[in-house]
Amino acid sequence: MLNPQSPIPLYHQLAEIFTDRIRTGIYQPKDLIPSETSIADTFGVGRPTVRQAMDILVRKGLIERKRGSGTYVKDPDAQVDIFSLAGTSQAFLTRGIQTRVEILTPVCLKTVSDEENNPFYNQEAYYFSRLTQVEEEPVLLETFYLHPQLFKGIETMDLENRSLSSLVSDQFYLSPVKGHQTFKLSFLDKERSAFLNLTPNDPILEVRRKLDFPGNSQAIFSRMLCRTDRFSFSQTIQMEG
Repeated sequence: MLNPQSPIPLYHQLAEIFTDRIRTGIYQPKDLIPSETSIADTFGVGRPTVRQAMDILVRKGLIERKRGSGTYVKDPDAQVDIFSLAGTSQAFLTRGIQTRVEILTPVCLKTVSDEENNPFYNQEAYYFSRLTQVEEEPVLLETFYLHPQLFKGIETMDLENRSLSSLVSDQFYLSPVKGHQTFKLSFLDKERSAFLNLTPNDPILEVRRKLDFPGNSQAIFSRMLCRTDRFSFSQTIQMEG
């Protein structure tokens, strides 16, 4: 239930409860979410609090409102769309593909001094790297750089087998407002090829992503090395209007 004594706003607490219920399958895709009045009565809060909580779930892409019908749990995407702002772990999860994520370099503060095209060049950033495996086969090698003030405390959180996008949403109450991605063919060095079970100089798809958050542009920078021989990755393009 909700804790009025917590420093976390009630609507954030309520959003976390419904996020957990959706992700654990209590609410399935296409299920009707109870009305705002029903939720308000159940949790002893006002309808504005419920509406704020539901707004968070809409922004997360977990629910959708249908005029004249109600609020429903959204269907998961049909493809492994690792290039969406929802993140790579969530992309596999929505396809029902079980993954194992291994943290190669734990979260730490570092000064970025060797990448001029990194938005944190000559600045401090939180840094970590991870390897995603499917059926014990490595498919993605990722490195991340995060804004040191915006994500303060992330080094104390457990990232093993956890979606970074859900952690950013659930723990920091943040959602990206814009992203920029570049794609290119890269060639592996000895160390990275070993992680991906490939040979040195094998070609691989490299994706670089910069995410903007409210008031903080390029607050997350990541680099993904994707084994396209193991999975066919996609990108969904939505047209405005």
